[in-house]
Order: sequence, then structure tokens, then C-alpha cells
Amino acid sequence: SKLKFPEGSTLCSVILSSDKTHITNMCGRKVAHPLLISLANIHMDIRNKGSSHAFLLLALMPIPTFTHPATQICSVLKVHLFHHCLDIVLEPLKQAACFGRMMSDPIGNLCYCFTLLVSYIVDTPEACMLACVQGCTSLVTTAMYKDFGDPDCHLPCTLCPHPCPTPVYPM
Repeated sequence: SKLKFPEGSTLCSVILSSDKTHITNMCGRKVAHPLLISLANIHMDIRNKGSSHAFLLLALMPIPTFTHPATQICSVLKVHLFHHCLDIVLEPLKQAACFGRMMSDPIGNLCYCFTLLVSYIVDTPEACMLACVQGCTSLVTTAMYKDFGDPDCHLPCTLCPHPCPTPVYPM
């Protein structure tokens, strides 16, 4: 179905990026997991330059350590915690995507904006974590590693468990 927005509203296409980063290797092995946000209407050459500061720090995601000996349980708990934190941090963005929000532009004018997530930039291990798949499983289809290369089409992983409610726009 085609998305419909009120006339005169502004679409703010959002790009997220995250990657677990080693801060120090020499003393303490400190690790951070920043979640960064940018807008898609910033030209890629500018956005990808670190000196342009086009990506802003949205949150530092927790990196828990567990003492439980079962590493599989710890891995599941880490992924669950990451998804729960994403849900909390991105709630205002999700609300603005569904119902819109008044925001000011660089000049100071108020605009009725809808924030749509258009891209999430990650490496393969993080993409597996976000897609809740492990090992040799496709990130975009229901194919398992033994299915790779076969001629059969596999269903895409596109089901949305929490669809946006149908918003009612003021006229």
C-alpha cells in the first residue's frame, strides 16, 4: 500500500548506523556500541566524511557481560537487551513516523515532519543480530545454509510484527 501524508508535510528520511567499537586496546579493552543517526537528504560524499559531523550520536547501547557458563543463553540475552534498548531509544522516531511531529528547519520555521527509517548501516555480524539470525542463515529470506544456491525461491523475511497504526490526520 502507498503511504499517504498530509499535504504540506515534510518527510525526513532517517539513516541509522551502529557498530561495536574498541575504544582502547592497551588498558582495559574498553568497548562502546554507538548508535548514530543522520538524514538521507545529506549528500553521501558529505555524510560519509567524518569531519562533516553528519552522523550524530543518538545513544550508547549497552554491552553486557555475563558470568553464566552457557554462552548461548548469554548471546540470546545480549540480543534481547540490544533490541529492547533500540525499541526504547527509537520510540520517539517511531511515533513521529506514524503520527508526525512539529519540528523546526534550519531557519526556524515549523514543519509537520514524518521520520521514516530508510537505511540502517551495519556490518554482517550486527546485521545478523538485528535480523535475529545466527550462523549460516540468510538475512533477507527464510533460506538456511543448505538452501543456498538451489534454484527455489524462498520467502522474504518481511513480516512486521508491530505495524504502524493508521494515523488520523487533522484536516
